Amino acid sequence: MSRKAATGNGRSKKTAVLSHKPHWAKRSVLFVFKLLLLAVLVLLFYLVYLDSKISKKFAGQKWQVPAQIYARSTELLPGKLMTPQQLINRLDALQYQRNAALTAPGQYSVSRNHVTIYRRPFVYVDGYQSEQLFSVEFNQSGINRIMQRNLNEPVNFARLEPQLIEHLVAAQQEDRELVALQQVPELFKDALLLVEDREFYHHHGVSPLSVLRALLVNISAGRTVQGGSTLTQQLAKNMFLSSDRTLWRKVNEAFIALVLDYRFNKDQILEAYLNEVFVGQNFANAVHGVGLGSRFYFGKPLTELQPAEAALLIGILKGPSYFDPRRFPQRAQQRRDLVLRLMFEQHLLSRADYQHAVQQDVKVIPRGEYLQQGNAAYLDTVRKELRQLSIDPAYKDQGIKVFTYLDTVTQQQAEQAVKQQLAPQDKALQAAMVVADYRNAELIAMVGAKEATQGGFNRALDARRQIGSIIKPVIYLQAVAQQGRYTLASQLDDSPIRLRSNDQDWQPQNFDKQYRGPVSLIDALVYSLNVPTVRLGLQLGLPAIHDGLRQLGLNRKVKLHPAALLGAVELSPLEVTQLYQTIANKGLHQQLSSLFAVTDHNGHPLYQRQHQLTRRYQEAEIYLLQYALIQAAEKGTARALATAFPGIKLAGKTGTSSDYRDSWFSGFDQDSLTTVWLGRDDNKPIGLTGASGALALFSQFYSSKGANSLITAMPEQVSLQAFSLKTGYAVSQSCLNILLLPAISVEMPAGPECIN
Repeated sequence: MSRKAATGNGRSKKTAVLSHKPHWAKRSVLFVFKLLLLAVLVLLFYLVYLDSKISKKFAGQKWQVPAQIYARSTELLPGKLMTPQQLINRLDALQYQRNAALTAPGQYSVSRNHVTIYRRPFVYVDGYQSEQLFSVEFNQSGINRIMQRNLNEPVNFARLEPQLIEHLVAAQQEDRELVALQQVPELFKDALLLVEDREFYHHHGVSPLSVLRALLVNISAGRTVQGGSTLTQQLAKNMFLSSDRTLWRKVNEAFIALVLDYRFNKDQILEAYLNEVFVGQNFANAVHGVGLGSRFYFGKPLTELQPAEAALLIGILKGPSYFDPRRFPQRAQQRRDLVLRLMFEQHLLSRADYQHAVQQDVKVIPRGEYLQQGNAAYLDTVRKELRQLSIDPAYKDQGIKVFTYLDTVTQQQAEQAVKQQLAPQDKALQAAMVVADYRNAELIAMVGAKEATQGGFNRALDARRQIGSIIKPVIYLQAVAQQGRYTLASQLDDSPIRLRSNDQDWQPQNFDKQYRGPVSLIDALVYSLNVPTVRLGLQLGLPAIHDGLRQLGLNRKVKLHPAALLGAVELSPLEVTQLYQTIANKGLHQQLSSLFAVTDHNGHPLYQRQHQLTRRYQEAEIYLLQYALIQAAEKGTARALATAFPGIKLAGKTGTSSDYRDSWFSGFDQDSLTTVWLGRDDNKPIGLTGASGALALFSQFYSSKGANSLITAMPEQVSLQAFSLKTGYAVSQSCLNILLLPAISVEMPAGPECIN
């Protein structure tokens, strides 16, 4: 081969190599371009997926919000029996602050016989109630008049907002109370953005400068001391991601923040953050949102936070466990003071306000007291009634508002009475108490255990125990309802009797083991005599007694036998209260209830109770029974009431089951009806009668609550009639040895003129 040929061949090889280089470079560039295109397409598809997922959740119902349970609203009107201290107690329970200047809602002042209130706005069953400034003037009888301060004119009615007592949230679930952005004070919003995200209204969900600044600070410190996440990124993490510290989670967080910022405006994002942010742990439940956070730490609405409190709540958000003011008050105070200093430096606080705030101690309410303590038995009843309502399930996780008849002051008095009365007693002794407004059939308080704040077995609702002599008014009512056959003076036989009951011989005896021969019907009830009661019940017949129980309000069938005439019937305290509701309410029956109304979170009614009174007994018949029950409280088995409340007319009946296993009392004054039960869960004897046990607790309760004397007007069909002490027949008032008693005059049987 020639040199020229060899040289030419070498050039051709070189040319071939050179020609291949652009080809491979071109293929490499194309490959990289395809990869980038694929990555962009994948990213676009992922962003579209995120956009769909985020928009669906963020635009719809973002959270499951627990139902909010409220006590009854305190109503104020001229003539109401109330003292200034009782009103102040209710204001204190609502976390109102005493401030003579009255500069904002949630405050009150006191001067001699006046209490002036700057009431908070709230949404009630009948609509939005704006803030109101009014003065309540008292005299010796109660409320004298109410003046609306801005108009300086009297008003006939005012009320306080109902007290929040519970959130119905299941264990391990999130608890929150939604707030709208316009409800959040400007100072709080400005301070929050100052601390958490100063450029919130200027970035697009992610702030590269913040990330770089945080990176430099952390490198300088040699550890993580500052985060670069925007407020939008924090919301993205809290709502859509786990708390795992991985690179992928941080990337995902940024993507979600970008989508959020693109799809929704800044105010929507800020409002969502304020309702989503984790603020603490209440036992098994996580507390979310600054609205509930304000109640959780300070027991009052967000709108009423002072600068020091607002700074503390904002500071806690950085680490609710680490800065927990209940566990680490010094650490929390340092964080609060840092936030206050930033607020001062950025002119959110004046120097005077800053110095005042920073000098204050860290003050938070005890854990759990942001809701009314106790009420366990009452809330059991509320839950049970809620389950029976036909409310669209779609509303149940949207923060429905449940308005109850619970009177928080009465509830506290009932719990305290049980605690004080049972303290020196047997440790195994248990108690239950049901308090009702009998005219409206409203349950206003309930205690289901000696330790009222604990849950568990609700004896007021679920414990069915033998009621003893509590049943006797049912029997005597059935008797006097048979007009023309029995009167209060009718003679009953108090002599030994032997019966066959439950395949056993049964010989009932009176409590004192004595027999009196003929006794009047009223004395047999007033002194709770067993033998004449059994004889009367047998004359009426057990079916008539069963009808009496049903007419008075017992909604289930019970099997009766002769021993049932002395209370061998098992009822719960709530069922006993239902029977006596009809007796106290002059024969008008209505099912007892704890629920007044239910609304959605905006206040639109979902349920409102309608009063449906039905007449079960004539007023004249009930009047005769009430007369006997008043006599029982004055001189009979409940005569201790006459000593405890001199000059006050009360009515009621004691009950003791066999072998002293159960102690009962059910009684009423002009306003309320209360049933008390004492006993042991193992059904062993407690050694207490109705008078020595339950009646003593009833007296303790009404001593603190206050008893209002019964007003009993005699119906038209009733008049005072003279009866012979010897025969029980109606006679002339001019006769000797007579007894004057009320009687239904329409069908009064004619008797001889006088009987010696």
